[in-house]
Amino acid sequence: MRLYVWLLAVLGLFAMAVAAFVLTPHRLSGPDCSNQIVIIRGRDGAPMECVCLGGVLASCFEPGP
Repeated sequence: MRLYVWLLAVLGLFAMAVAAFVLTPHRLSGPDCSNQIVIIRGRDGAPMECVCLGGVLASCFEPGP
């Protein structure tokens, strides 16, 4: 019986830790869209030109002529 109480306590603590991680807000920092065109780093680290409309990132493409 004592083993079940300890097991239940450990599982309860684990559930609370998982719930705390899931319920906390995870925000990714977005690009600063104060200008209409911004340069950001892509997933591969290469620069990308992005167009912002109304302060929101609208489209990104590889820089070029």
